[in-house]
Amino acid sequence: MQYDPNVYGYVNGKPTYSRDEFIFASRKRGPIEDDAELLEFAAKVTGQWYRAGWRRTFTTYHLGNYVLDEPFRSLTTKEYARLRELQQEAIAAEKAEDDARGWRLIQTAGYADNSVEKTYRDKDGTQKTVMAVAPHGDAS
Repeated sequence: MQYDPNVYGYVNGKPTYSRDEFIFASRKRGPIEDDAELLEFAAKVTGQWYRAGWRRTFTTYHLGNYVLDEPFRSLTTKEYARLRELQQEAIAAEKAEDDARGWRLIQTAGYADNSVEKTYRDKDGTQKTVMAVAPHGDAS
């Protein structure tokens, strides 16, 4: 086999000449046009938003730009940019929904391990506790 500097990569011994072409050949399908299909495919290649031993949601999953990270590895640049847009829209919608609940701070608790927890109550009486400062040692 002769060296060709224009080859991006090989899929099953067949040369590809661009990242998009390489991805289409490796996943054995063309571009993903539909947003629902894009979300379904991304969830599939990430193991339903599983990373480092933790199950995440679409809004809490870190979409990194390292070449070997899923779903970046299996998507074209255009598809990945659209996925990031969809995630930002979902995060904004989730935040707006949470803000609409009208959370009020009712208690702040400090502990011996230097952690701080804040307790909130919404307009329906539901409580949630958020760790504002994680446990940590003294700076010495």
